[in-house]
Amino acid sequence: MKKKTPLKSAIRRILLFRLCLTVLGGALIFATFSYYHSKDMITNAIIQAATFRVTVIRGRFQELINKSGADMVSALQDAVNYPPDTKTHLKEGEFVYARLHSEDRQHIGSYEHADLPTLPAIKKYLSGTTVTTPKYGHPEYRPIVIDGRHYLDIHSQLTKSDSGHDIFLRTIFALSDQAVQSSRTLALQIIFYVIGIVLATSLLLYPVITRLINKLADYSTGLLAAQLETMEALGEAIAKRDSDTNSHNYRVTIYSVAMGERLGLDGQQMQRLIKGAFLHDVGKIGIRDNILLSKAKLNEREFAIMQKHVRYGLEIVEQSSWLRDAEDVVGCHHEKFDGSGYPVGLQGERIPLNARIFAIADVFDALTSKRPYKEPYSFTETMETMGRERSTHFDPLVLDVFTAIAEKLYETYSGREDKGLKKILQKITDTYFQSGIDTLRY
Repeated sequence: MKKKTPLKSAIRRILLFRLCLTVLGGALIFATFSYYHSKDMITNAIIQAATFRVTVIRGRFQELINKSGADMVSALQDAVNYPPDTKTHLKEGEFVYARLHSEDRQHIGSYEHADLPTLPAIKKYLSGTTVTTPKYGHPEYRPIVIDGRHYLDIHSQLTKSDSGHDIFLRTIFALSDQAVQSSRTLALQIIFYVIGIVLATSLLLYPVITRLINKLADYSTGLLAAQLETMEALGEAIAKRDSDTNSHNYRVTIYSVAMGERLGLDGQQMQRLIKGAFLHDVGKIGIRDNILLSKAKLNEREFAIMQKHVRYGLEIVEQSSWLRDAEDVVGCHHEKFDGSGYPVGLQGERIPLNARIFAIADVFDALTSKRPYKEPYSFTETMETMGRERSTHFDPLVLDVFTAIAEKLYETYSGREDKGLKKILQKITDTYFQSGIDTLRY
């Protein structure tokens, strides 16, 4: 049987895995947000600096036009390079192109940065885009990338006159390498800070959560152990009424589990099979002693009363939410594959698989065990007898599976009455109940 990870270890492993996913997911989300936020911060700072510089250009341009009557192109050249005889460079970048136009988009003049490699690409961009008419004092800007370089396209109203012959300025501001690198550095710093905060918070919470989970695991394991003990005590009680030993319950459960594993049943179905196999005759507790303990063959009326133990068993297990999933075996272990069984007369695969498995285990143990009215059958006699019931009493496919492992089971467990059977069942319940995260439902 497959060994499962102990409950606490499984919980810690899953907790650590999910915590790591949460840390990575949270860090990714916050880091992405922080990255773009930091870029926006840098961009806004650059926009403010560039916008302020546009204000300086506008003031200088109006001053030159009003004072000296200089032509607009010369005034633009002077304003962009103000103070006189210098090229003003901001740490955020510099203006590499400026163009004057009228309100009806008529070109007036332009300024171009000398020896700029990307100037043709910038002109191509400007010729292929249109912009709205900005209001005076409220320039419009658009971050753009041309040939891998970052720029700001700034459009502003340069002059304001009552005649309506206003002049507009469209400039291209090139972001400096320093500004771009500052943006990336700040973004990375914020990402690392966010990841560090999320990781530190998770590390602080992990031992607290682990301690609470361990307490929950202890409670769950203890509760499950108590439920298993109750199941065994209930099985022991009916066995004491029906015979002197509970070994039959242990053996048929072991046989059923062996078949279930060969058939590839999942964990929850194996749990149902174990409960059902161990408590299959729990309803006999409601049968009167003169019938239950009778050594003579039961007459028709007495047999009808004996058959009620199936209904009594269902009534007992259905009162417990934990035992309720044993009802497949408790309610159908006397059904036969050809439909001649009781209490309903189910046929073929309408009989639950767990009940079809258990029917084989039950008959195999009955034939190979000593009873007051008979000696135990040999293995050969047992298999021949059961073979004659193929497709009548037993599911032929399940019987084939059992036949492949029957001899080893016979040699290992047949006729055993020792306490070792209980230890074997304990290992089985450790595997399918007390081990692994599957014991917790959430």
